Amino acid sequence: MFSGSRIDLTYLEKHPKSKGLYSRARSVFARGVTHDARYFEPMPIYCVKAKGSRKWDVDGNEYIDYWMGHGALILGHAHPTVTRAVVEQARKGTHLGASHELEIQWAEKVTKLIPCARGGLVEFTSSGTEATMMAIRIARAYTGRSKIIKFLSHFHGWFDYTIVDYNPDYSPPLSGSYPLGVPPEICKYTVALPPNDIGAVEKTIEGGDVACVILEPGGASMGLIPTNEKFLKDLRKVTADNGVVLIFDEVVTGFRDAPGGAQERYGVTPDISTLGKILAGGYPGGAVAGRREYLSMLEFKAEGRRDPRRISHPGTFNANPISAAAGNACLGLILDGKVHPSINRKGEMLKRGLNDVIQDNRINGLAWGTTPSIIYVGFGISPEDLVVSDIESYMRFQRKREASQKIVSVLEKALINRGIHPMGSRLILSIAHTQRDIEMTIEKFDESLKELRSEGIIE
Repeated sequence: MFSGSRIDLTYLEKHPKSKGLYSRARSVFARGVTHDARYFEPMPIYCVKAKGSRKWDVDGNEYIDYWMGHGALILGHAHPTVTRAVVEQARKGTHLGASHELEIQWAEKVTKLIPCARGGLVEFTSSGTEATMMAIRIARAYTGRSKIIKFLSHFHGWFDYTIVDYNPDYSPPLSGSYPLGVPPEICKYTVALPPNDIGAVEKTIEGGDVACVILEPGGASMGLIPTNEKFLKDLRKVTADNGVVLIFDEVVTGFRDAPGGAQERYGVTPDISTLGKILAGGYPGGAVAGRREYLSMLEFKAEGRRDPRRISHPGTFNANPISAAAGNACLGLILDGKVHPSINRKGEMLKRGLNDVIQDNRINGLAWGTTPSIIYVGFGISPEDLVVSDIESYMRFQRKREASQKIVSVLEKALINRGIHPMGSRLILSIAHTQRDIEMTIEKFDESLKELRSEGIIE
């Protein structure tokens, strides 16, 4: 909300063309933007180009970018290897309306990298949301059961079954109602449990009709609420013992936490994994990858006639040649081992530097992240608050998070004024970020905190 502070006035002064574009956008988009996360008051910045770790807006302002394509650009903007592959394929054709070798090469790389896909199968989609839809349908078809277990604040796309953060035993204090636009009869098939609560999982499975458990293995909402390793291992055992399909949503953590994702990092292999973002090298694309016994539900089992025992999967842009070219180029570099040592080291450097600034300024705050290259910043939040394992600790964290976000919304604007573009309360790194980028970010973070204190935003 615009408050008329010096921070707000500076933001308006630096972005007159963005303000003009936002006025136009509001006449054609319901909320003025094309993704909820890009909504920003009094208006978002509008960018025109990007390269490496930097991007530029319509007003000529340059930024060190920490959105990195919502986490898709682990190599940075316009990486030459990816760009070269895409341009070469674009000259040959953007949509061949036929099978092509690139899709095979792309899938082969996935099966080499992702543990649950080794010796298994891959099915490409156009997005992470579509991959989640397919994974849940496979689990239901395979088990013959209807219910899914998810965890509060874990994000799996915007479709009906996973957008639900509702459960009659847990959710009344949170919302007390069903998600708008989702019929109550749909909600009853989704059981949303507190993060890291293995007892709640066991009790729900004992109740019967559970097809699958799905979660972000790195923690809710890109690691905002960490998932602990013991919980992942307990979850693997409970699901295996009860014939429940375990799905890791690795749209964020896939190829980022480690070359093989969070499942490689933690040594816990799910039955099925959903992938997106880095999978397609920054271009649109998603995938379901997993054990052959599950993915074979997509096979044509009866040649020449419709088979009611299989799952159908059309999709105009499944394994699109442009996305396949970009994905092949990106995953090729990851397979070569040229990404993770660098990016994980930079993530630790940034997190340590931000925490040093918070401590030096004697501010009650914290920088954290379960994924090494995604860093969160919060105020009034301690390491103890991140230990969430039941509804009480979840609610306590959410209350502190809500208070923190009021400060973060001003901090974000102060950082943008100084040429740093965070993704809300998080900063997402790429291999293109340099040590100097990180040092400059820490400097500007320090300046921003001091300005927030001078404005009376923080004590």
